[in-house]
Amino acid sequence: MSATTFTTPKFMMSLAKLAKENRVSNKDVKAKKQAKADRVKELNRQRKIADQMDKELTKLENIANKEAAKQAKIQEKEDAKQAKIQAKEDAKQAKIQSKEDAKQAKIQSKEDAKQAKIQEKEDAKQAKIQSKEDAKQAKIQAKEDAKQAKIQAKEDAKQAKIQEKALAKETRAQEKAHEKALAKEAKAQEKAQEKALAKETKAQEKALAKEAKTQEKAQEKAQVKKTKKAIKVVERNDRQDIIQTLCEKLGHTNTNVSVEVTA
Repeated sequence: MSATTFTTPKFMMSLAKLAKENRVSNKDVKAKKQAKADRVKELNRQRKIADQMDKELTKLENIANKEAAKQAKIQEKEDAKQAKIQAKEDAKQAKIQSKEDAKQAKIQSKEDAKQAKIQEKEDAKQAKIQSKEDAKQAKIQAKEDAKQAKIQAKEDAKQAKIQEKALAKETRAQEKAHEKALAKEAKAQEKAQEKALAKETKAQEKALAKEAKTQEKAQEKAQVKKTKKAIKVVERNDRQDIIQTLCEKLGHTNTNVSVEVTA
């Protein structure tokens, strides 16, 4: 009887090695549990401190809000008091400024009236000077206009003569052109009539020739028909004579023979 040998699988050996590496002692487990419990206690302690601080902050916030409201009321009363004082001061200054403005307005009014009179006198003086200057310039301009009018009249008369000559020349040219056009048109009409007459004559000659040709063809056709008919009659008579001769030879002397010739 032979002995049986068991071999440990490789994965079992790997698991054993892994378990050995991750082995934790009881001391380590207790230490971890204690550290976890300590963390929980610390968290609870911090949460209590946070809750207490939150309550304290809320209390301080309420006190601050009350103080702010109190200060706001005090400031509001102070602002109202200062507003009344400022209103009185503004009214007082407005009255003073109004009196000062009225005083300055009177002074300015007197000054404006004085300057207006001075300006009126100056304007009247300048108007007289300008009137004299305008009259002087008007006379000069009238003389210049009269001179230019004479020059323009001479120029207009000269241009009128030039235009009259040009118009006469143009009229003569138009008359010549018209006469030339009429002569050309008459010549063209004459040529057109001659051409039309020649065309008509040619057409008539062509029609006559066609008609003559048609008649000639008709005559030829009638002659041919007549000739064919005569030939048929001759052939019929010849055949009848031949048949008659044959009949006589055969002893049928009194036999009438009719021969039909088919065209």
